[in-house]
Amino acid sequence: MKVAVIGASGAVGREMTRILEERGFPADEFLPLASARSAGRTVRFRGAEHAIRELSVEALQGTDVALVSAGATVSRAFIPQAAANGTTCIDNSSAFRMDPAVPLVVPEVNPEALDGDPKIISVPNCTTITAVLPLGPLHRAAGLVDLSLSSYQSVSGAGHRGVAEMVEQISELHGREDEFARMDLSSFPSGPVFGKTIAFNVLAKVGEFEPGGYTGEEAKMMAEPRKILGLPDLPVVATSVRVPVPVGHAVTIIARFSRAITPGEAREILSRAPGVEVRDDPGNGIYPSPLEAAGGDTALVGRIRQVEHDPNALVFFSCADNLRQGAALDAVLIAEHLFT
Repeated sequence: MKVAVIGASGAVGREMTRILEERGFPADEFLPLASARSAGRTVRFRGAEHAIRELSVEALQGTDVALVSAGATVSRAFIPQAAANGTTCIDNSSAFRMDPAVPLVVPEVNPEALDGDPKIISVPNCTTITAVLPLGPLHRAAGLVDLSLSSYQSVSGAGHRGVAEMVEQISELHGREDEFARMDLSSFPSGPVFGKTIAFNVLAKVGEFEPGGYTGEEAKMMAEPRKILGLPDLPVVATSVRVPVPVGHAVTIIARFSRAITPGEAREILSRAPGVEVRDDPGNGIYPSPLEAAGGDTALVGRIRQVEHDPNALVFFSCADNLRQGAALDAVLIAEHLFT
């Protein structure tokens, strides 16, 4: 089997490569591809250095499966032709997520979407994955009818430049913490990635604002669960917030179901759910946090509570590594479902 990683020099591409090796994916030939500026660099896979080649339709000829993390523009330019040539393309960008002909897949939640040998498969937004891993099994048990999401998204979701901007601002402000309440707003550092100060702050803007007041990220968080869960008319409202955390996204989920469901029943359901780890004993200090989820292969779920005066509704908190669980691992799990 010939396996390509497109965007092999990027953070998610490197994580895909590591996970393919960790999980022993049956790759007889490994092909790392990226833009011209990365061509000639090497990536390590199974003890050997592999030279990155420049991405082209011709370079993909004869590839069985391609894991793609190169952005929507690149995906739209290359994936349709590669798929037409017989390569199964598993795409991490937003390019095809809402295309009715392209399955949007979290294998632990909707593996049936992979039936029929699709040649283009979309990986959902990382925040969506963090939310639907626990929502999927609860929906199957009790029938989801209404959903509210509030996300707390790490700076790594904006790429390496986002992390660097936060670290630089923290360094610049270190030692001045006692002055914050008296400092003029213009004295705080800002940068091109986030626009406002992200160090010691939270920003209620992830993505660009769209007509209606929601951001692009919020629009994804509302549309994608409907497609994954097969609930096209599900009422969903979302707010996305950037937080000064290096890695790991978190989501507060308020879910209303078609029948009464208790926190105890939810814990029991989630304890058996693939891709989910229940951490829910607040009295003993056990509840999820993004840093605890970093580097892991599960969504950590806790703070499971009944919504007051509504026995059909629960509120809970889910955290996952946005680069690994929320992107790279999902793509590899899709490939495993199709090819192993």
